[in-house]
Amino acid sequence: MKRLSLSHLTVLDVGPPHLITLAAEAGFRAVGIRLCSPMPGGVAYPLRAGSPALRDTRRLMNAHDVVVSDIEVVRIAADTRIDDYADAFEAGAELGARRVCINIDDSERARVIDRLGALCDLAAPFGLALDVEFMVWRPVARLEDAVSVVKEVHKPNVFVLIDALHLMRSGGTVASVEALDPALIGSVQLCDAPLASPPPSGIVDEARGNRLLPGEGELPLRELLDALPKDVPISAEVPLARETDCMMRASLVRQATERLLRERA
Repeated sequence: MKRLSLSHLTVLDVGPPHLITLAAEAGFRAVGIRLCSPMPGGVAYPLRAGSPALRDTRRLMNAHDVVVSDIEVVRIAADTRIDDYADAFEAGAELGARRVCINIDDSERARVIDRLGALCDLAAPFGLALDVEFMVWRPVARLEDAVSVVKEVHKPNVFVLIDALHLMRSGGTVASVEALDPALIGSVQLCDAPLASPPPSGIVDEARGNRLLPGEGELPLRELLDALPKDVPISAEVPLARETDCMMRASLVRQATERLLRERA
């Protein structure tokens, strides 16, 4: 089985370097790290290349055989300055990350295309690919929106990130994923949820803190996995409102997600 990655949102109360130890003890061999916040004032754990904190993180990665699969979250907004992310990209590369999660909070299409293209150019020397995530409450709300943006930017290191919850809450289907060119899909995030969406006022809260373990809900996760390229990077993004202990949370998430993946194998 490929290395399943622990998305940082699952245990956002824990930062590096302790995140590495927690992930290893929970049975994960890969993690994502939130170096940048997806919103002003949000939680993030910035690291600088060459800093003691980053060196400690690397030491624990080596000791526990845990890799950093991705860093997050680069936010494209009206006031985004591309160079502000240079330090995060350098730190991500030093950690060995290969992918960056992109959120788009700007409804000005031409500006989004220009800035995403510039971010691709900034990321390329660090060996980083950018994965555009869609969410129903953001300007890039649906799978089709993300695909359109990625195609227009037309850079070799930009792709689409498919989050199972966001796909279903935005009206997406497994058939829409099956119809995609597999080369457009950069990474996937798994969780579960009821099939019925909460009211609009509850969608953000569900996504950020009240998801279900894979297999507990009604999302067509097995069908989604069957529609994906076999080698796509997969992470478990499952913030559980009911479980306050971060180690227990991570362990439950790994067990449930690996059970689902074994069924697919």
